[in-house]
Amino acid sequence: MARATRARNPEQTRRALLDAAASEFARFGFDGARVERIVKAAGCNMRMLYHYYQSKENLYLEVLEGVYSDIRQREQGLDLESLSPLSAIRQLTQFTWDHISANRLFIDIGRNENLVGGRFIRRSKTISEMSSPLIRQISEVIVRGHQTKVFRHEVDALQLYISIVALSAHHLGNVHTLSAVFQTDLSNPGWIAERRKHVEVMVLRMLGVEEESIS
Repeated sequence: MARATRARNPEQTRRALLDAAASEFARFGFDGARVERIVKAAGCNMRMLYHYYQSKENLYLEVLEGVYSDIRQREQGLDLESLSPLSAIRQLTQFTWDHISANRLFIDIGRNENLVGGRFIRRSKTISEMSSPLIRQISEVIVRGHQTKVFRHEVDALQLYISIVALSAHHLGNVHTLSAVFQTDLSNPGWIAERRKHVEVMVLRMLGVEEESIS
């Protein structure tokens, strides 16, 4: 019955395939992923996979673009242009931390794509095009902050954004080793809350925000 329903609902079938593929690619990477497991998890057959996506490569690219599209759309929803410079950077930093913490898929897909040298992400013009506006918006926020003397330091927008992402993700990708080395549970909610605040303070200090404005 479930298969018949999906056959009558192409969008549901496509979504089931994408969700199953996202889990498979996140766990095994492109080379280790198996389309047989994907179609089984999606509850459909191989014919449907190739009907909608033509190839494993196309399916992977759609998953990859979907992961980046999700975070870019949410970033645009922050409406950085309408916020004060200080509020804009706070919002961006907090959002990036929270999004990465709640979306392990973003880290796993990115890690596996790096393991293959980024060969698929370079084929996607969409990901590059959707990312450029964000860096431009951050740059404009930094300029406004410097002009109003809220930010004492002029920082490159791309450098700043990559630092925010790195500070928000490194502990997640290395939670087991760092916890063992320093005998501290980096998955503890209390430690995570302290780390989130620490990252925000670091970013604001990087921009030269006065100490009284940080707390």
